[in-house]
Amino acid sequence: MCASIQIPDFLAPDKSVREIGAFRLLGVFELVDRFAREFQIDQEIAFASLLAGFAHSMGGAREMDSSLGKIRPPFSLLLVTPESDSVWSRAPVRFLVDNFEATMRLFAGLGLSKESKGESDPEDAPVHPEAARVAKTAEMARSVYADKISERLVTSSLVAPYSRVPFDHHVLLTNPYPGLGRAFRLLSSEGKIRLEQALGSSTPVRQGPEENSGAAPAFYWQVDRREARRFLGENPWFAGLPFLMLETAAPGVVTLDPDKGCGGEIQRRCLDLFVSRHQSMRRTRVFSANTRPFVVVREFLAVAQRWENGSPTPSPVAPGRVAQMALRLALLLTVLDGKPEPDQVAAFMGLELAKRLHIRHLRTLAKFLPIPPSEVSITEGLTDWERKIFFRICDQPGLSASELGRTFQRLRKPERDEALTGLLRRGLVGLRDGKLYREEPRRHHLNPDVPLPG
Repeated sequence: MCASIQIPDFLAPDKSVREIGAFRLLGVFELVDRFAREFQIDQEIAFASLLAGFAHSMGGAREMDSSLGKIRPPFSLLLVTPESDSVWSRAPVRFLVDNFEATMRLFAGLGLSKESKGESDPEDAPVHPEAARVAKTAEMARSVYADKISERLVTSSLVAPYSRVPFDHHVLLTNPYPGLGRAFRLLSSEGKIRLEQALGSSTPVRQGPEENSGAAPAFYWQVDRREARRFLGENPWFAGLPFLMLETAAPGVVTLDPDKGCGGEIQRRCLDLFVSRHQSMRRTRVFSANTRPFVVVREFLAVAQRWENGSPTPSPVAPGRVAQMALRLALLLTVLDGKPEPDQVAAFMGLELAKRLHIRHLRTLAKFLPIPPSEVSITEGLTDWERKIFFRICDQPGLSASELGRTFQRLRKPERDEALTGLLRRGLVGLRDGKLYREEPRRHHLNPDVPLPG
């Protein structure tokens, strides 16, 4: 049985961007178009795949501060393809998965040889303008950086702990070796709960009451159609996670030389983004979503929240998730276009692309989800802070609101109260004698007397 998901009107594309070609205004579109043509995949799939690869290369070097929580570039993507082993889908993350260690070794070698010779011949200069800086870091770390960091940035394991990386807290989960479905079947029930908490709230996997793994995971996975259907059937809770699930109908073209065509350009862009990530060294550059360019996102949220308040049950449409993706994409497009800060074009295009991809996600999910949408995870549609607070209350029931706030380093009182309002309104959290506890969710009409966040 396939689920049925209604697409509300507020997700309709703006009339100015009804065709994907309207995104030619963005500097990255030329590369997206080349990627789509060379591998014979459609442009929406190419957009999502490349932006996911770029986002994971950028890591936590940029951040958007919003009422929906802290938004960072990495996002989770599940590609459903006709092929069981899709070669083209590896291209966007090839730098991190296959080429990172070799690149770092090259940088280290270039830096060491240049220093030992004491030469300044331009012909001996590193092939990348930041190579010397990265090489110096590699040398100072006695090659540990060059040799070991790749396994901390990327892992095919679903089981924590993931090592703490030296400059931010993001790890990319790639396709598990035994296959996605079998890898999840090998997970314990507790392991699934911990993974759901981490993927659902963009926080490190919890190992115990007070222990984190050090890195917040996001995934870039590819499965064939049969495995996707079986995987969602065995793990219906997975549908409640914040991720994009996109299906491509036709198999992509296999390219034997990965650096031929646009492959080399993708590699260079990922390298540039990683160098920027490394230079940040935990000094994240923060932008605000409360500035003028993001009026369009705030207006979208206002309309979407009114619709959500009138919905009789929690909906998998999750407009808050669309807004989060819009901010994430605006941040990515800003960096990829070389702009100092997000502008109205980035905000508008980010929102419109997020709407397009979310509609496609919902249709793909409806095709493969074997249960009614009302039975998906109870955390469906929660904001970033709502998820984090909900999972914290699950781990530490009986906290007061003030005690809860002190368990987070960067949680402001207005954000705490806004998130708690949302959780109380949904019936996920209850307040008894001034203490917060998890409740079974209500499936009836949302209480209109409880104010919505924002």
